[in-house]
Amino acid sequence: MIRNACAQQGLTLIELMLALLLGTIVVVAASAVFLSNKQVYGTSETVGRLQENERVSFELMSRDLREAGGNPCSTSANLVSQLKSGDNTWWTNWGGGLHGYGGNDTLPGTVNGSGAGQRVAGTDAVDIHLANDGNINVVQHDNPSANLVVNNVDGIATGDILLVCNMDYAFTFEVTQLNSAGGITGIQHNGGSGSGTTGNCANEFQHIRDCATGASGANGYCFMVPDLTNVNPNCDKFSNSPASISRVTSSRWYIGNNGRGGRSLYRATVRNTSGTNVPNLLAVEEIAEGVTGMTIQYLSAGNNNYQVASAVADWSRVIAARVNLTFEGTEGALSGSYIQGTDGAALNRQVSNVVALRNREGLQ
Repeated sequence: MIRNACAQQGLTLIELMLALLLGTIVVVAASAVFLSNKQVYGTSETVGRLQENERVSFELMSRDLREAGGNPCSTSANLVSQLKSGDNTWWTNWGGGLHGYGGNDTLPGTVNGSGAGQRVAGTDAVDIHLANDGNINVVQHDNPSANLVVNNVDGIATGDILLVCNMDYAFTFEVTQLNSAGGITGIQHNGGSGSGTTGNCANEFQHIRDCATGASGANGYCFMVPDLTNVNPNCDKFSNSPASISRVTSSRWYIGNNGRGGRSLYRATVRNTSGTNVPNLLAVEEIAEGVTGMTIQYLSAGNNNYQVASAVADWSRVIAARVNLTFEGTEGALSGSYIQGTDGAALNRQVSNVVALRNREGLQ
């Protein structure tokens, strides 16, 4: 069969060039849409990570701030430190429930520097103190001696710093020994004058602090006196109202370098095991990356305006804190222009959150 020659004609050069041009236009358009969508995805993902870091930062930090100064008995109880280190900067600050630091203030126990976990100079920080578990009850303490009879010592170890309190008094002390004999469970708080800086001032609880002589003298205090008509003469003050024991905890929030070329929000557990005004940092945890700055202002009872840390005269009267955090997009799965705004800088947000201190609600 002979085919028509006209039916066997191919594409002309012009038709081929037009086809290539149209194909190129389609590919370029599709590529532009793809790149645009990828940029939108990258920006949305970065903003999502910023928002997630915001939620984590404020939620966890607010939990600590709300409980500042808390104890299981009463926030109006007179706080007395039985610790030899109780009259130094560290334990004086503990009595206030919280203590803020300005960007230029020294943060005892935390180093400013570029290393991982080290504080970023010029950023605010805050220490938060509380003792609020209260799961151990005092059974008897009818003389101000070195032994508290309690219902259990679960989770308590020698060297722990505890707080024992009722509605009138709260004492911080160091556990020197745990005993369980004859069906009696006790927590020892031995001490004395001596040359050391750790431990307790004396064996006895003293409602007026006296670390100079190491003896209670006329200032002994007794918890849970069973017979108020027959009180040990060494109990200058006493009570038979319920008393409980809880661990003393302190946390520190600050901005630190994360060792990956960026900054993060950190929380550290703070203890004083050296008996000096420089505490020890334990369990330093990175809470959220990309937190580049923090400023904190405080509202005291009777004031109308928030103040910076250096202007706060009495930390025990702080009733609220306003935390301002700066968040910045960080490199990870995305980098370059995908974490940047139209100005070429990393996406960032400044967010403020006000936290009321629950244990200060009655202050006027």
